[in-house]
Amino acid sequence: MKNIFYILSLLFAQSICIASFGQSNQVTFEQVQMYSSIQPNAKYWQPTMTQVQNFAYLLDSVLFNPLQIKRDTSYPTKLKILTKSNQIGKLVIDWSQSPSSAFHAYLEIYELQPEQTFNNSMVNVVIPKKDSIQSTWFLTCTILDKNKTPVFQKTILMGMIPIANQGIGYPINIPITTPKSLFKAIQSGVGYFDKDGEELAYIEAKVPISYASDNFMMPLLHAKPRIAVDTTKDFIQFTQNNFRVVLRTPPANMQKIDTKDKTSNNPFFAILPEIKKRSNTLFKEYYQALQPLRNVSENKDYTLEAYIEFNPMVDPEMRATPPIRFLPDSVHKIFADTFLIGRFKVIEQPANTGMMFNSNQIYNGFDSTSLYTLNSNYPKGLISISRSVEGTIGKDGFKILFNNDIDVKIIYLNNVAIMATKGRNKPNYLIPIQQGYSSSMTSLLLLIAYSEIFQSPN
Repeated sequence: MKNIFYILSLLFAQSICIASFGQSNQVTFEQVQMYSSIQPNAKYWQPTMTQVQNFAYLLDSVLFNPLQIKRDTSYPTKLKILTKSNQIGKLVIDWSQSPSSAFHAYLEIYELQPEQTFNNSMVNVVIPKKDSIQSTWFLTCTILDKNKTPVFQKTILMGMIPIANQGIGYPINIPITTPKSLFKAIQSGVGYFDKDGEELAYIEAKVPISYASDNFMMPLLHAKPRIAVDTTKDFIQFTQNNFRVVLRTPPANMQKIDTKDKTSNNPFFAILPEIKKRSNTLFKEYYQALQPLRNVSENKDYTLEAYIEFNPMVDPEMRATPPIRFLPDSVHKIFADTFLIGRFKVIEQPANTGMMFNSNQIYNGFDSTSLYTLNSNYPKGLISISRSVEGTIGKDGFKILFNNDIDVKIIYLNNVAIMATKGRNKPNYLIPIQQGYSSSMTSLLLLIAYSEIFQSPN
């Protein structure tokens, strides 16, 4: 890596004088040379010949034409993919196919680790937001005259900042974005080459993060539209099918159960047999949780009645056994006003059924027809479900899967996935998977999914 910076520093140290170009002078865009020191064997940074041609068109407008030189459009620019770091900054000159050109241009594009870039004294530019930058790219354009003397050279240092988008899945760090977004950013960087200004310029590029492919969410959410959710005023508000939905989840009420009172006057007398089934109850406390839910749009009120066990002897940091657990089976109830309409149970960390994510294949988290296979061998990751809330409402069965690793919830009705949401305690956006279900039912399931009683304590 030191050799890389030594070579690049030599490039920056050169004092380049712009030659006296003339309109009659011709330039041959000889070569695009690329390498990544982060993933030297990967494919995501290797451009197509169409992308190479796009670089040529950009250089025509931003550099060659302002310098009053005309590119030889009959010459096919070559692409050279480097295989070793010690090849960086070294141009192999072969002008046998372009001997008549007065000038010869080269474009070098290298990806380097950001911390190594920032810690090197050669980068004498102000770089804000260093903590946000996950990769740095050096773009160097060099023009040589017939004597192989550099008459123009400029480097664009580009810091790549990943930004959240409406993708859903397991974000990965390398590469930080998909090849499509990467080359869009690189093309923007090439657009900053000009005949004036400093020999080293710094720019930032904000790129959408990339996601690992998976066999769980990706098939369900392929190319499904995202519906933005407004939660700024303690309401869940969104528009679907030209209908404005307004929901609210007020705070839950907790009441401690006196397990020592065995008389029928105990308001929780009916639940005592269920508590008695629990083992090692000496230090445990039991509570009834009442979660009010409000469908403002349809003027409907619901309540969840749940029974919770709290073990103060469990360290919350030790996640093997959570300190707060729901009593098993379907002792938990759903009311519409005062009418019992359903029951549910809560399964903590249900068994995995072969759900995996694959960091060797990436996509944008939205359209899984554009999968990019990396030349890597990362082990597949296990997708774990944090919690499953399962039950019935009337004659309909429902299930809500909570994946707290990526703050996603998937809602099933009668064994059909109908909706997914992004956001842990409040939804940022939702994704309809299957249409044709009543707004009353989907709204109630959404309210249940974001009930306070299912939110993990901070």
